[in-house]
Amino acid sequence: MSIEKLSRVGIGMYRMCLGNKLNENALFKALSRETDINVIDTSTNYCDGESENLVGKVLTSSNDKLLSRSEIFLATKYGYIQGNNMTLYQNGSFKNIPDEHIVRYSSNCFHCIHPEFMRDQLIRSLHRMQTKYVNILFIHNPEYFLMNKIKSSNDDVKGYQKEMLDRIIQSFEAMEEAIDKGQILSYGISSNSFSLAEDDKHFLPFNDLIDRAKEASKRVRKTENHGFAAVQMPANLLERYGLSTTAKWAKQNGLRVFINRPLNAFNSDGAFRLASYPKANYESIKSSTISYLETLSHGRESKTIHSILDLVKKMDSMLPLIKSVFEWENYRLSVYSTIRQFRTDIDIDTVLNPFLDVFEAEVRYRGSQGVRNYLIEKHNIEELKDENKSIEQVAIEFLFNSGVIDVVLMGMTREKYVDFAKEVIKH
Repeated sequence: MSIEKLSRVGIGMYRMCLGNKLNENALFKALSRETDINVIDTSTNYCDGESENLVGKVLTSSNDKLLSRSEIFLATKYGYIQGNNMTLYQNGSFKNIPDEHIVRYSSNCFHCIHPEFMRDQLIRSLHRMQTKYVNILFIHNPEYFLMNKIKSSNDDVKGYQKEMLDRIIQSFEAMEEAIDKGQILSYGISSNSFSLAEDDKHFLPFNDLIDRAKEASKRVRKTENHGFAAVQMPANLLERYGLSTTAKWAKQNGLRVFINRPLNAFNSDGAFRLASYPKANYESIKSSTISYLETLSHGRESKTIHSILDLVKKMDSMLPLIKSVFEWENYRLSVYSTIRQFRTDIDIDTVLNPFLDVFEAEVRYRGSQGVRNYLIEKHNIEELKDENKSIEQVAIEFLFNSGVIDVVLMGMTREKYVDFAKEVIKH
């Protein structure tokens, strides 16, 4: 059942859910034999379990053009108590877990890596994915313990880090037991803290993790042949630090390195979508939309039409102020909330959808041009001076060329993203 060769690009299932036809089509395409992708990475909390349910639908498909279960490297994670898990917690389903092991990070986000919680979550994951085993089970962001406990540099950082590591080792022992049962083939840690500097108060110390795994395996399975096999962490063109620390250490010690968030970058300057988007036909569609609404309003005392016209003009005036797709995603919530008020009075889909679509396309285009200029001018990424090279192409090539990465996980919510992944694998 062990898979030696993993595809350089894996399917990141963060926003992929059962019931979303675009997501389903993309996953079926990604796992077709002609695509050369054999890695799936999901989690119990992605789409509140619906991501794993989508995996289950594909794994049990009778489509002979898809990879078989034995040819797929399947990873999932556990740790979050949200959504359905929060309901289970409130209903007493996790009463066997000591209360001090429940990290209450916020009112709607608790976290836990206790062995009892791991066992519960693993059974639920296997059921949702309709498989007898996963190739690797990751502890998902155990640093929530530190984030909850450490509020300032005056706190006992070293003491809390030790307590977190002790909790991780308890989980290692439980996962060694799961290996014995054939439920998992290996385990690892997926942590945003792996990308932080060693002196950061939320850093996850990694240097003795392998020794701890050996101890766990000796206690549980009477052998030092432990199942600790991989780390996962964010890295990209702007977040490189972890590549020279955690990832380098992992590769030197025979662990696999999985990278997430390759195209969504965050630093002190803000949030950046590392992707190129084509120029949109914005001015033409904006003008035709305004013209149509003005014609429609002639001789009519319709507050709805005038309100929609005002909304279009307001959005147009705000366009230069929206610097990135992330800003638009926040603004979009209020726009669509406003639009919902008009649906009973006018055929909004016909009147507004072309404008909304082209507006978002223009935001993406302008944002990508700004990102390209930023990367060239502030980070000296000379390859991007070649307009024929997309930002995402340069970003993925950078990770491939780092020498310390096994798999780059990419969101493949649409078939076009699968096509891009297929192309980068070839080069």
